[in-house]
Amino acid sequence: MTTPYPAVRPGELHLWWLTVPPAGTDTETAARLLDPQQRERAARLNRPLHRHRKIMAHAGLRVLLAGHLGTRPSEVRLRRAACPACGGPHGRPYAAGGHGLEFSMAHAGDGVLYAFARGPVGVDVESDAVPARTARTVAGWLPAAQRRGLDVLPEPDRLRAFLGCWVRTEAYLKGIGTGLAHGVGAAQDASADPAWHFVDVEVPEGFTAAAAVSDRALPMPAGSSPAHLRTLTRRLTSASIIAAAEPARTREGRAMRDTDPGGRAGPRESAGEHQNPLPDELRTAVGRPPRALVAEIASWPAPRRFAAPEADEPADDERTHAVRADAVRADDEPADDERTHAVRADAGIRLTPRPRTRR
Repeated sequence: MTTPYPAVRPGELHLWWLTVPPAGTDTETAARLLDPQQRERAARLNRPLHRHRKIMAHAGLRVLLAGHLGTRPSEVRLRRAACPACGGPHGRPYAAGGHGLEFSMAHAGDGVLYAFARGPVGVDVESDAVPARTARTVAGWLPAAQRRGLDVLPEPDRLRAFLGCWVRTEAYLKGIGTGLAHGVGAAQDASADPAWHFVDVEVPEGFTAAAAVSDRALPMPAGSSPAHLRTLTRRLTSASIIAAAEPARTREGRAMRDTDPGGRAGPRESAGEHQNPLPDELRTAVGRPPRALVAEIASWPAPRRFAAPEADEPADDERTHAVRADAVRADDEPADDERTHAVRADAGIRLTPRPRTRR
């Protein structure tokens, strides 16, 4: 069931924070909300933890979009606008039928930040656990004015200031639609761009985040300046993602039953578990035999493997012959073949006896 969320109005910035839970069985459940392309991209990640975080982040985005659009998470259709720099299909993402609702998503470690507005918007979040060497390298990509400002700071304050500059820069690049694909050159004058507003987002300890919102998201009466931006912050729980994915799992199971109404699909094998193939052979031969008979056959023990006989011990054929010679069957007791045929006849199954071969 889709949970409706408050409508995003002009002049509002809705921010959501998700703390990704540890990897577990919820990963497969949440993945049911993704479309095939998203599942394929997640499958390309080699590390299970990275796959888990990506799946949960995108599943959360679908849950939020579904709540705003009044649809199911699995039915949200994501598209990409054209890149304003090259015209390629890698611009700002949008949801089909969104009616002007814009969004942006960023994740770092176990933290995910979502933003929704009625105009172009971008967000970025970074972990504070950035090595100093990496910070110095990436700081070289920032505009010259920002680099000079960082150089005059003491070393302990430089990392925090760098993260603040970087999240604003990347949020702006996401907002205009180029992202990092064309470098940070487009963000040279981002802080001085009057058409964009920057918000330092309050996030849990250990992260730094910022949002960039275009003036197009703000109501602007004729002849006046843009209205003040109102920011609303909420938390998205992982439990709400799993709850939204449960109906998807139910529909998926129902679809499997519809495509296999007779239940003839073979059972799945667990890792290291031997499956008795005989019930499947019976299903193939006679359709659906009585459950009691299938259960009885499935419970038969597997053939034993005997050790090689000792030098003075009779071979299997000799020992079997001696045992059969000593066994006396009553005159009124049916033979094995007759008794087996009678049981199968009562069960409504007709099988052709296999010819016996001597071992």
